[in-house]
Amino acid sequence: MRVLALVPGGIERQLEFLPVLHQIKQGLRAAEVSVVADPQVKSAYGLIPVATEVIPYNFRASNSPADWANLLGILRDREYEAVITLTESWSLGLLLWLSGIPTRIGYPGGGNGLLLTATVPHQPDQPYQGLLDALHLSGPLSSLNLSLTQADLTAAEGLRQQAGLRQGYVAVYPGPTANGDTYPTASWVTILKDFQQRQPDLPLVLLQTPEARAEIAAIQASLPNLIVITPDGLGQLAALIAGANLLVAVNSYPLLLAQALQVYAVGLNSDTRPTALPSSDRLILLTASPNRLAEINPDAVLAKIWSE
Repeated sequence: MRVLALVPGGIERQLEFLPVLHQIKQGLRAAEVSVVADPQVKSAYGLIPVATEVIPYNFRASNSPADWANLLGILRDREYEAVITLTESWSLGLLLWLSGIPTRIGYPGGGNGLLLTATVPHQPDQPYQGLLDALHLSGPLSSLNLSLTQADLTAAEGLRQQAGLRQGYVAVYPGPTANGDTYPTASWVTILKDFQQRQPDLPLVLLQTPEARAEIAAIQASLPNLIVITPDGLGQLAALIAGANLLVAVNSYPLLLAQALQVYAVGLNSDTRPTALPSSDRLILLTASPNRLAEINPDAVLAKIWSE
């Protein structure tokens, strides 16, 4: 059975959805699963061998009629038997209707109620279960289980050696969140200074991604002696997190990676949606009002870290 999924959104959304795709592949017995996703998040599908093909489509841009028609042509050529979509737009609903895919499942927004064969209600506590139910797949979602390549593990070890890391370290990802919320620099500096005073022999490593450059530069202005490592891609980032004793991060894709890798983590959350992070004794999550990370007092974070 050939199944397609339309998954708009950033890396966080792709990582959240990987267990759904895994369940589809397992439950439908060797289903060939393809994904339509933004080009910049394609690397998420290199972390788990579930997608046969990742078809690039920029959901966030104003696509031309040629882009729309090109995607339609691809979907017709592949002859999918079922599609699940997280989109709620008239244009993509129409595209799926014209694609000829016989089973089209999604949420009721936009024109989906008219153009799909089945719609399921949003369930905030189980956001994807209705989609699986419509495919007659039941049972709880499995945890995200990543497959790190030897190349990424070797590259991460090289980055650690270049930074002079010989034993354990604490990884820090200062943001932003998927919603663009950031934790104040002064609060980060308070937390990191306290850590240095209490554990002077345990290095602190700032994980620098393209999204976090501004926050890391601001922290470095106050703490220039911190180690900064810039991984080349999502796989290297995951390998660096896998080698850490602890990750301290905002609720973002590094925090999802830490949970998938069973790394102890302290997370700062201000997501407007219910967190997709699985319940775990390896995660301590401090939650603020929606998009108000600054509400979280650094002393509260430190109390959780030191279990005071």
